[in-house]
Amino acid sequence: MLPWLSRHPSAQLRGPAASWLWTAALVALAFFIRLPMQPVLGGGLAYSSFYPAVILAAYAFGRRQATVASIASAMLAFWFFVEPAYAWKATPPVFTAFAFFAVTCAVAIVVITGLTGALKAVSGELGRAQAVADSHAGLFRELNERMSHHMRLVAGVLALQAKGEPEPLVADSLKRAMERTLLISRVHRELGGRVDESVDFDAFAAALARAVCQAREQSADRVVVEPSGLKLGVEEATSMGVALAECLGALFDTEVSDTLRIRFDAHARQAEVAISGAGDGVDGVLVTVTNGYLLRAMTEQLGAAVALRADADGSALVLSMPRAGAARGGGSTSTLH
Repeated sequence: MLPWLSRHPSAQLRGPAASWLWTAALVALAFFIRLPMQPVLGGGLAYSSFYPAVILAAYAFGRRQATVASIASAMLAFWFFVEPAYAWKATPPVFTAFAFFAVTCAVAIVVITGLTGALKAVSGELGRAQAVADSHAGLFRELNERMSHHMRLVAGVLALQAKGEPEPLVADSLKRAMERTLLISRVHRELGGRVDESVDFDAFAAALARAVCQAREQSADRVVVEPSGLKLGVEEATSMGVALAECLGALFDTEVSDTLRIRFDAHARQAEVAISGAGDGVDGVLVTVTNGYLLRAMTEQLGAAVALRADADGSALVLSMPRAGAARGGGSTSTLH
């Protein structure tokens, strides 16, 4: 195909005059390609060289130009190339070949122009769908940003309330609520604008662990995230991340001094997060945290489950959550949203 036809014609050819000039050029090119072959071919293949001209005109310019190109091609081939040349031919074989060329060109024009019209319609629909998708994505980002701002505002109010609270237990509860609100706000900011993407949970969990350590005034080296390559959807990552943050916060509340290791695993039906430690007293701490009423209630509300499990790597606090596909097959998974 000619280079200028490799892209959509509207990008290369402007205006009706240019389309008619190019149509005439295609027919002339077909004529001059066939003309030197006349001594060899005689009356054979008189119409063959004009088929590409008609097809290209139908694709590039539309039905009217292609129809005119087929009429001009038929007349040129009939007069110059069908034997006897330069004379009127009124025999049945000559008119049969002429009619076959006309019918073939008509079918090609109808099919090609129909396909190009359908492609234009599909392109327009895709453009409108993309515009709607972009608009919805912008609304989601704005909503996510507003939710993050509101959560930070709530955290600030809780912090102010905790400072003015004379009762130590109430002040401590307000401080913890403020920390959890800030963590949820960070989750929203981290995942904002990633509606259709999978989240690299290794990097996300490492950032979340650093945030928990910072909020609890702990060294970031206290938590080690083992690489696993786990990818989760945004909903799954959000719920699992908040549950993980709550578990880490509960472990820090027990004043555990050993380094905590976090490892991940994913099966067809569920994703798991295991938190373990290396010290002698860690097993008892894990049992205490696992049996905590608040932790269990919170993880169950998120659709997760918390349990204590012993394996080759030692005892570990294990968070498990159904994957999205499993949730569709047998019920819904609760999330923060």
